[in-house]
Amino acid sequence: MSVFDLAPELVDALYAAGIPGAAVLTVQTIGGTALEPTVIDTPHICAAWVDDYEASQVDGTSILRNDRKVYVVASSLSVTPVAGNTITINGSTYTVINVERDPAGACFVLQART
Repeated sequence: MSVFDLAPELVDALYAAGIPGAAVLTVQTIGGTALEPTVIDTPHICAAWVDDYEASQVDGTSILRNDRKVYVVASSLSVTPVAGNTITINGSTYTVINVERDPAGACFVLQART
């Protein structure tokens, strides 16, 4: 069994433990015309939770003191997050700085900044 086969079991365990909460990932797309472009915000409801970086990971340049790790259950999203999106969870809105995938493929791991 590969670690990638564990994603459904990991997600089930997270939900059973009550870890993910409701969040909204907002994806920005460009609409309108070439002469009059408009930014369109499209919200996507998902399941996520916020965690802190370890003190040793905070370097003050690429990871700042107030940055947070936001884990988003991948199967709860119909889009892939990218840098520049925003995510709102627990009443706080963060800008996505970087996106990675956990080794099991169960979650997107967002570097999020207020």
